[in-house]
Amino acid sequence: MLAMIRSIPLIIFILVSRPGFGQPEPPPALDALISETLERNLALQAADHRWTASKHRRPQVTTLDDPIFSYTRWLSSPETRVGPQTNVLMLSQRIPYPGKRGLRGDMADQKAVAFEAQRRSTERDIVFQVKQTYYDLYRVDQSIRVLTEYLAVLRTFTRVAEEKYATGTGNQASVLKSQVERSRILELQLVIERTRPGLVARINALRNRAMSTQIGRIAAIDSARYTTPESLIVKQALLARQELQEIDARIRQSELMTSLARLAFRPDFNLQASYITVPKQSSLISDAGKDAFSIMVGLNIPIMRGKRRAAVEEAKVTRMGHEMTRDHLRNTIRAEITEVYLKIQQTGTLLDLYEQGMLLQAESSLSSALAGYRTGNLDFLNLLDAERMLLQIRLGYINEQANYRRQVTTLEWAAGGRLPEGMQ
Repeated sequence: MLAMIRSIPLIIFILVSRPGFGQPEPPPALDALISETLERNLALQAADHRWTASKHRRPQVTTLDDPIFSYTRWLSSPETRVGPQTNVLMLSQRIPYPGKRGLRGDMADQKAVAFEAQRRSTERDIVFQVKQTYYDLYRVDQSIRVLTEYLAVLRTFTRVAEEKYATGTGNQASVLKSQVERSRILELQLVIERTRPGLVARINALRNRAMSTQIGRIAAIDSARYTTPESLIVKQALLARQELQEIDARIRQSELMTSLARLAFRPDFNLQASYITVPKQSSLISDAGKDAFSIMVGLNIPIMRGKRRAAVEEAKVTRMGHEMTRDHLRNTIRAEITEVYLKIQQTGTLLDLYEQGMLLQAESSLSSALAGYRTGNLDFLNLLDAERMLLQIRLGYINEQANYRRQVTTLEWAAGGRLPEGMQ
């Protein structure tokens, strides 16, 4: 016990001398922090690049293949009536069946839509992480503030107890109890304070800042309650969720894939032009030495129907899989919103209990205990219990405030990144 009492000054010195204690950076505004993070976040930038790259796909799949030029030099020239053939120049161009290139381009467009949805999903996730961490920081900072205030009260209690003990109107147990309580609160404060650097590092990682970058103490968060009906949130979520938009793009892509697979039963064409040089060898024939020119039209014969039927079936099954994924995702979204919405209601009710009863009752109990202690009708230990009860209620209230905002943020995430009109 005596060793614990002697350690109090050292603990206080360690707590006060830590870097940044007592001189915090200006607290960041949540909106500004989100804007900075979205501007600097590397994961979002990577998603932007993937989306941008996908938009360059359409010209690649809709443009005709390069024409092929070939040259033939006869080493042993074949003889014809008008003279020997010496050189053959040929140009050919493959032309897909009408509609194939357009379908490939439309498929590329749907792939780009899917990448865009992934990009917006990444943005939503980043905003969610920033807000969740921000509210965790609020809980830590306000808990430390309340504990610091409680320590100041304990110092006063301890001084009064020591004065009463010195004059013979008090007892040593009250002094020791007060000092032990101070040690316990200092330990709790240190434990809570240790979690702060990890939260700060998490936000710094999201906004691509050095891990040592400080974030000021957060003094307040939005306390408004969210009251929009659950059905409206579900309705919006089913329209706005990026995962659903991505899977819809995949479904449209598989439909286009089915159409393209069916067109594979139609032939592609090949146009070819040839120019043959014939040197003049005789003047007896009127058209001797006249060069030859020809045009040829060819097409492939799609007789390998087995692989083409397999491609059609693959596209159909792929679409069915995407549709099942979409239905499952819709069910999951409904369940997520129902679960979080219920938690919000429960936490809101608990906050009402704190604000309308528990805090006032604990403060009244402490005032009554202080009055009784001054008149000698209440001992020091009962006064300490009343103060401790108020501390626990204040810490619980801060915790539920942070929980409520975290739950609203989760609901916002589940709804696709924003909530329908209403209090937030």
